[in-house]
Amino acid sequence: MVKAAWQTPWFHPFGLLNKNKGVFGLNLGHMWHEPEKVAEWMKVLLDGVSEGWVRPHVDRSFQFTEAGAAHQYLEQRKNIGKVVLVP
Repeated sequence: MVKAAWQTPWFHPFGLLNKNKGVFGLNLGHMWHEPEKVAEWMKVLLDGVSEGWVRPHVDRSFQFTEAGAAHQYLEQRKNIGKVVLVP
């Protein structure tokens, strides 16, 4: 945990505010004791994907054999949207 905290980049929020940007995070680990609630939320989201009102943006797909390149792509922050590994 300390290593993750140490490696987390620090920023001043005023720079984001001036550019009309923000940061949002969610730790579902706090919901570990409420699996029924998380399952209910997941069902709603997956129904939304099936019905078409949830449309995640896939930036790029990589083959499983290109997993290293996919990680590099993410680390270089080139993606805008999800990066997906496919067989």
